[in-house]
Amino acid sequence: MSLSFELATRAQALDPEHFDPEALGFARVAIADMIGCALLGAQSQTTHSALLTGVHGTGPCHVLGRHERLSRLDAAFVNGVSGHALDYDDTSKSLSGHPTVIIIPAILPLAETMGTTGRELLDAYVIGVEAATRFARGVNFAHYEKGWHPTATLGIFGAVVSAGILLKLDTKKMAHAISMAASLASGIKANFGTDTKPLHAGLSARNGLFAALMAADGVNASPTVMEHPQGFLEVFNGKGHYEIERMLTGWGAPLDLMSPGISIKKYPCVYSVHAAIDAVIALHNGPLSDSTQIADVVVRMHPRRLLPHVRNPATSALNAKFSLPYAVARGLVNGAVQLEHFEESALHDPEVTRVMELIRMEETDPEFSDYGAEVQVRLKNGSTVRAFVDVPLGRGPESPLPQEMLEAKFRDCASRSLSDAGTAEVFDMLMRLDSLPDVAQLTTTIASATL
Repeated sequence: MSLSFELATRAQALDPEHFDPEALGFARVAIADMIGCALLGAQSQTTHSALLTGVHGTGPCHVLGRHERLSRLDAAFVNGVSGHALDYDDTSKSLSGHPTVIIIPAILPLAETMGTTGRELLDAYVIGVEAATRFARGVNFAHYEKGWHPTATLGIFGAVVSAGILLKLDTKKMAHAISMAASLASGIKANFGTDTKPLHAGLSARNGLFAALMAADGVNASPTVMEHPQGFLEVFNGKGHYEIERMLTGWGAPLDLMSPGISIKKYPCVYSVHAAIDAVIALHNGPLSDSTQIADVVVRMHPRRLLPHVRNPATSALNAKFSLPYAVARGLVNGAVQLEHFEESALHDPEVTRVMELIRMEETDPEFSDYGAEVQVRLKNGSTVRAFVDVPLGRGPESPLPQEMLEAKFRDCASRSLSDAGTAEVFDMLMRLDSLPDVAQLTTTIASATL
């Protein structure tokens, strides 16, 4: 049996009737968070450009936070771009990327045109997350370290499976859809810190939906495209850098959505630096409220998190989102890292610039907490203060963001596109998504509330 067929079989064997209520609750949170991020990104220049040059006419599907109506494929593309435009959307340790911003943009336009219930959308999303992350376990971290952007190159398999579930593809057609998606997967990390990164999300959402629709119409693909000598695994990872058995074991036991889980971002920047931000904000709120006394800063993190683009100082509002020196300096100076800190005018704060230039980064032992951080600050009087964070707040179900923080983030993001009353109504609807009789009620409510 081919690997594509094995993956399709396992995805379709997951029984939503046995999904833990806690998993469905966390799925609601992840979907709400992604939609909030899309409502924030709807007004970005990248989204404007995607609408101007990347779509082909009109259609029945809503664009989140905007008044345009597009075809299913174009809506998937634009909603994916806007959802990732500000890099504030959730992440997955298994995927080494952002799963929800690929899966939900792919299936939301499909759901709103098919009369899909909210529970059916939730179930398809959970299965899509499981498919993307189980596949990812067999190729990461080699895939990530090679330079691929797993949000796009692996997230597409979550999108195609989720769409296939809603389309009720049989196992053979699902396998063809997965194989087809392998030829449509693309995205490289060299474009991090540029406007191209959110295009990865939009294109993979669109391509995942496209592959599922084509397979539904009878279009086929090579059944051995994954394991072929010139197939996905050999081309993307290379011999000796993937484990097929890891892709096939443990599906749903437990769901990857819950363990290791999806992380909801507390700060609007790359997730690798969140523990360091938590640490310096704790210092700011404790012994280090006056940043002018700082003489030297050392941040120690796992080598997997201290990648070149993370080490760079900020030179633009966009690459500031990937800059550890900038985020840590902001936390030390302001005691907060917020959306407004990633606007162009904020980059020229002289005290932030001074502190940013004092920051040194050191790799820890590989056994160190994967997403943890240790920060040491030497003051001008010669004394030293330290803080260590093992697990940043928001790191999956083990350290979830409190409900009031989730709602505050959603309000902050959605307020850029929706009325205040509409923001509250949409958040309430998302928190009871599994009771909605038709997903179109959600997209229509968002459209009605759009400014």
